[in-house]
Amino acid sequence: MSFDNRLDNFDKLIQLLDSSPLYTPNETDLQLTTIKTYYDTLNAKNAAVKTAIIPLSNARISRDEIMYKAGASMVDIALDVKTYIKSVFGATSPQYKQVSKLAFKVIP
Repeated sequence: MSFDNRLDNFDKLIQLLDSSPLYTPNETDLQLTTIKTYYDTLNAKNAAVKTAIIPLSNARISRDEIMYKAGASMVDIALDVKTYIKSVFGATSPQYKQVSKLAFKVIP
């Protein structure tokens, strides 16, 4: 169930309680005004998430292009640096041993 569906069901429940004259709880947390205020708060938070998800998705796409795009990605550069250190200092050198354990993978 999505959050939109849950909010819709919660709104229907509030409408049902509002239409019933027998629903008059003594507890403040269960009174209709408190429940309606809580619904409005949840609805506002859900709307804020919906507006924030687009920039978040775009930022993730940009990050993935920088990190993993073929050719000049961060992963390619890191692998090239490891190869360079191996060629300059040798495969048994302490310098290469420091970087050889670092793993870089392209995530599809």
